[in-house]
Amino acid sequence: MASTTYGVVIAGTVLLANIGLGTMSALQWTLFVGVAVLANLAFYAAIRLNANLRFADPSLTREQIVASALWGTIPLYGLPAARPLILMFYLPAFSFGMLRFTRRQYLGTVAILLAIYGAVLAVERATGRPGFRIDYELFLFVLYGLLMTWFAFFGGFVSALRRELSVKKRAIEKAHAELQLEMVERIRTQAENETLIGQLEANLAKVRRLRGMLPICAACKKIRDDKGYWNQIETYISMHSEADFSHGICPDCAERLYPDLTGPERPREPPG
Repeated sequence: MASTTYGVVIAGTVLLANIGLGTMSALQWTLFVGVAVLANLAFYAAIRLNANLRFADPSLTREQIVASALWGTIPLYGLPAARPLILMFYLPAFSFGMLRFTRRQYLGTVAILLAIYGAVLAVERATGRPGFRIDYELFLFVLYGLLMTWFAFFGGFVSALRRELSVKKRAIEKAHAELQLEMVERIRTQAENETLIGQLEANLAKVRRLRGMLPICAACKKIRDDKGYWNQIETYISMHSEADFSHGICPDCAERLYPDLTGPERPREPPG
């Protein structure tokens, strides 16, 4: 993108010279084209070799704008009649700051560009350039300064808006990631609950409970089923539940049925 911008400015300068708005010497043209090539190669090499990482802004935006401003002093000095148009060539390079600069950084860059432009005017006044009019040059200087200052405020606003949108985008992405994690956790919890419910339902299906009134014989304790048949209590409960029986004898029944085995030992009667 930078090399394309340099190429457009060179083409524009050639066009200005061809329509009679001034001429530049062969040395000036050589410097103009040569510095453009060397500057682009230097910045390209710095980025490729990671030398740009030593700077606070690895994109080298300010450095590239200042370098292009210094490079632009060649046609600015060589084509004074076309100076208002040449000054407009600074805007494309200056606009790259919208992606990086804060308002303060933009205004600082404007100060540097005005200092470079002021140095060109000082050299022209000191050398007595033919046709130099201080009132006209100051008018252009002030107009250029106002235009760049307005551009700095506008660019700072755009840059701040871009940073704000970037922060909001990261916040939205973070919230989206958290929501996805929450959804995954809910799905996992729901699956676990469904598994647990299924297990509970399966266990409940295995549990068979006796309900309602059970007709039972007062004497033998047989139970009458819903078909009118009398069943042993063990048989009925086994059929209607998961219970199994193992038979034994309680102490009371043992004493009643087997008194000789469980009662107190009786004294034996003497024989005959």
